[in-house]
Amino acid sequence: MNIDILATSIGVLTYFGIFGIMAISLNLEYGVAGVPNFGKALFVSIGAYTGGVTYTRLLPVLSGNAYIDPCGIELGQALQMRSEIMNTMPVVGFVNFFITLVIASAIGGLVGYLISYATLRLKEEWFLALVLLVGGEILRTTVRGYTPVICGSSGVSAVAQPFSFIEDPQVSSIVFMVMVLLFLLAAYIYAERLIHSPFGRLLKAIRENDSVARSLGKDTARIRAQVMAIGSAMAAIAGVLFAVNIGFVNSNDYVVVLTLDVWVMIVFGGMGNNRGALLGALLITILDRATAIIAVQLSMSDITLEFNYMRYILFGLILLFMLRFRPQGILPERPGTTDAHDVLART
Repeated sequence: MNIDILATSIGVLTYFGIFGIMAISLNLEYGVAGVPNFGKALFVSIGAYTGGVTYTRLLPVLSGNAYIDPCGIELGQALQMRSEIMNTMPVVGFVNFFITLVIASAIGGLVGYLISYATLRLKEEWFLALVLLVGGEILRTTVRGYTPVICGSSGVSAVAQPFSFIEDPQVSSIVFMVMVLLFLLAAYIYAERLIHSPFGRLLKAIRENDSVARSLGKDTARIRAQVMAIGSAMAAIAGVLFAVNIGFVNSNDYVVVLTLDVWVMIVFGGMGNNRGALLGALLITILDRATAIIAVQLSMSDITLEFNYMRYILFGLILLFMLRFRPQGILPERPGTTDAHDVLART
């Protein structure tokens, strides 16, 4: 099988940008604040489902067309209309895309704040992890069974990325890849500034000993809910980018395995360190694409081994190995977050 190196590289870098945003968001929540979010797929799916709704309901309105039910007998006509709008009216496509990002981040952040604040006030943080894990599956099952959102189990097609109007598909993919990497760069810079701010140092203090933080008058539940809102908004943005990249929104893409993949990224790269989170995202993305290519090659041969499941075995072994022999990850968290430590040492 011939492999297009350029197309493969574009795909890997695009997915790296998307998963890198997810990894940074989880690193803020757990690596910095100590909030175990096992519902990352929940917030990513919120972004994807928002895209499914806006591209089928808002996009026709912005273009001046009449609304067509995307799930009924006029499904084909609605799909063709969305494709024509994205290909012939790029300004409308960009406006719809950025409105989708704003709505998704707002909903994701609000849901993350409300769930975490209500839960952390009553129970330990690991209860929140279970609530988010179950919540993600409840939302996925509900959307899968409720047709008006994304047409149930059929999903929604023609959720195109905003540069689809470019005639050369390779150029279109490259430009979109650059935009995704710019989103990742913005998320990284924001997360770094947050970690090195007084609020970031407060998050680490709560992570290390929340009892001491409470004794000093800090509302730990509210502070953790705030970082959950930030991380959830980032994850929702990543969900929008994920959906428009593949051009399809389906509930089967946002299962628990997605959450576990992001956890492997930050454990592998180094919790509490954004550079480690990006390194883990890059390595896991490359491994994921490599196993997918190998699986296709094996399916074309006489080998009956189902290599797709080897991916889960490899990720599980990576997680166990890192937790046992290098729990701090490849790039451990730096002990100091400000220059104050060096100043005190000199004085």
